Amino acid sequence: MPKGLKDEHLKGRNFALTIILGVFIAVMVIVLFNLIVSYVYEAPKYEDYCKNIYTQPYPIKYGDSTCQNCSYSKPLQEEVDKCTSERGNPVYEYDDKGCTTALKQCDYCNKNFDDSLKTYNRNTFFVFALIGFVLIVVGLFMPALLLQLVLLPAGAVLVIEAAVKNFSDKLSVIIILALLVVAAIYLALKKLK
Repeated sequence: MPKGLKDEHLKGRNFALTIILGVFIAVMVIVLFNLIVSYVYEAPKYEDYCKNIYTQPYPIKYGDSTCQNCSYSKPLQEEVDKCTSERGNPVYEYDDKGCTTALKQCDYCNKNFDDSLKTYNRNTFFVFALIGFVLIVVGLFMPALLLQLVLLPAGAVLVIEAAVKNFSDKLSVIIILALLVVAAIYLALKKLK
C-alpha cells in the first residue's frame, strides 16, 4: 500500500487525489523552473541583432519594364554568392532604373542571432538536464508517493525539454542523455532492491 506524506496508507479516494495533485504540482514545478531559468538567463532577442535592416523600400521602378533591361554582373553575383555562403544577407545598391549595381554590405545579423541562440540553447540544455536529473534522483529516494509523483515526472520532462531545446547539437545531446538514462536506471534499480 502506498504511503502518503505522514506515513498514512493511501487507498481509494485519497490515492486518486494524491495522483491528481502530484501531476498538477509536477506541471507547476516544470513551469516554475522554466520561468526561473528564462528570468535569470534571458534568450537572445532578434531585435537586438537585426535593427531596421530591411526597412528600405525597393526602388520605385522595381518590377517596372525598365528594370528588365538590367545587365548581369558576374563580379556582383560572386560577391552575393560569397555573402550567402557565409550565412549573410546581401544588401544591394540600386541605380535610378532599379537595377542592382553593387553590394552595399553583407549583413550578418541573422548569422549572429542564430549563433547566439545556439549558445543559449546549449547552455539551457545543461541547466535543464542537471535540474531534471536532480529532481529524478531526489524523487527516487522520497518515501511519500505525492513527492515521487511530483519530482519524477517533473525531472523527466525537464530532461526531455533540455534535449529538445538543443536538438541542433545532436551528438552532445545523445551522450549526455544516454549518461543520464544509465544513471537514472542504475539508481532506480538500486532503490528497488
